Amino acid sequence: MTFLSNEPLIEAEASHAFIDWPSLIDTEGKTLFFGVGLCTAKEPAVAIPFDILSFFFVAERLKRFFGLSRIIVLIADTHAETNTFMSSDLIRNTRTNIVHTLEKVVRNFSLPNFEILLASQMHQLETFKRINTQLPAIDNQYLHQELADIIWLSKHKNLGIKLGWTIDSSTKPSGHDERFFDTQLLAHQKLPISFIFVKAGRTFDAKRPKASPYIAVRGEHRLLLQPCKQVNRKLTAQSGGRNTNTLEGAKKHLGNIVRLFEKLFIKLPAMTQEQKMQFILNIATQ
Repeated sequence: MTFLSNEPLIEAEASHAFIDWPSLIDTEGKTLFFGVGLCTAKEPAVAIPFDILSFFFVAERLKRFFGLSRIIVLIADTHAETNTFMSSDLIRNTRTNIVHTLEKVVRNFSLPNFEILLASQMHQLETFKRINTQLPAIDNQYLHQELADIIWLSKHKNLGIKLGWTIDSSTKPSGHDERFFDTQLLAHQKLPISFIFVKAGRTFDAKRPKASPYIAVRGEHRLLLQPCKQVNRKLTAQSGGRNTNTLEGAKKHLGNIVRLFEKLFIKLPAMTQEQKMQFILNIATQ
């Protein structure tokens, strides 16, 4: 589809294999959802990166293009319990910070029909419990929860599209990004929904230039979704002693987020790219 190929933040080639074309052409009034995790497989999130805006902006773009009725942002707090390093207090504190930050994004960008939903709330519903108990046994507990989530959203929220992220453009999943889990989901149950993937988030670290768009871990160098009055200085500081290609790749990705913001909301004339990032960051965090 030309629309997907023309959006730089979407990995169109990787998405094509996961699209249910008959249902995609009949998505008007349906729901899109994307999940936001509290941790990686090895460590907790310490912040939310600027890159998460790619999810919100692409979701809004897809909503307008396909005539979707609602976007659900699922906070995967229950899923974090599958990691032994995530204590109850850490899950609660991380969840509170994420919800507070994302509520500001929805409010400050005036994103209509965006709903932030906690997995822990959804999992307490009798309709969800029934689906969960009827599923065949799956050794991977995280995968079991994801499958139950998607089935429930399909039955009770009119799900049409799941928006995820992928580490690269390969047609075959090569790492534990969301395509890895989505491939496993489809192997267990075919659903009339389409999976579309945004590109990975970017760091300024040459050894790990690509990362989750919604999780920043300790020690990463990247632009965060936190108040910062000197984005230009922060980006300039990264040029010292760092891989130029990595830095330029990160700036290009962040620039694509800026470009989509301008397409959706307002053109920002007479500004440098860094000034535009500053403008968007100020809106997101005020």
